[in-house]
Amino acid sequence: MTNSPYRAVLAHVGARISAAAQPHWFPERFYVIRGNDMNAFSAPGGYVFVNEGLLRGVDNVDELANVLGHETAHLVLGHVTARNKQAERRNLISNIGHWFVNQTQKGQNAVGAADLASKYTFLGFTRDQEYAADREGALLAARAGFNPWGSVWFSQEVLRVQGDAGYEQYVQQHPSTKDRIARLESYFKSNRQMFGRWSSAMPPSSGLPM
Repeated sequence: MTNSPYRAVLAHVGARISAAAQPHWFPERFYVIRGNDMNAFSAPGGYVFVNEGLLRGVDNVDELANVLGHETAHLVLGHVTARNKQAERRNLISNIGHWFVNQTQKGQNAVGAADLASKYTFLGFTRDQEYAADREGALLAARAGFNPWGSVWFSQEVLRVQGDAGYEQYVQQHPSTKDRIARLESYFKSNRQMFGRWSSAMPPSSGLPM
């Protein structure tokens, strides 16, 4: 979706997260998808797709940075390609991201793209992979200069709006959002050298800068 008012802020925050995640072999790219769901996902080749509904739903750039950190973590930790082990499938896998881009630029709505995306096994993340992406994503956000507590604030908003199912629709064994919040809070408090300078209090905000 090339005409979204959120395109610029997504690209800016995404570039900082991607830089914090270096070195990685892929050029990371961020795209807005039409739709009202608070959803995001990553695809092989360094692609990250974010529903416009999620961009409307976050309260500040720290929350967005942690969402993008989480999706980037799936890429750099190898979760996206871990379930596709056969070498002969690599060319197909690398082209999936290109397909999503083409569909998005043609105006494909988010529901259609999401339904097709869910059929690919690389999106079948396990519970442990989700926990790892939560931790790594918050760490990437902090390295990029964003408040890692944005991961907790966003999860609390998801819990309020969507219940305990989480915002990624494709996880095989989706962990409880309440459990993820508790684990993140424990992670921050046990790593004060990295996270101690950040405040857990969410600042007043009116959403993303347009």
